[in-house]
Amino acid sequence: MAAESEQPEIPNEMSPEEARQYLIRFLGRQDLDEHEEIYDELATE
Repeated sequence: MAAESEQPEIPNEMSPEEARQYLIRFLGRQDLDEHEEIYDELATE
């Protein structure tokens, strides 16, 4: 499980839109990691 204080490194050369998409993907992966068991259960029902 990822720590609450864990923050992604965002490269300086990203545009605001690229940074937004990067953060959405980061948070999505973090959510999948933290709730993997729930998603596995949902996938088998």
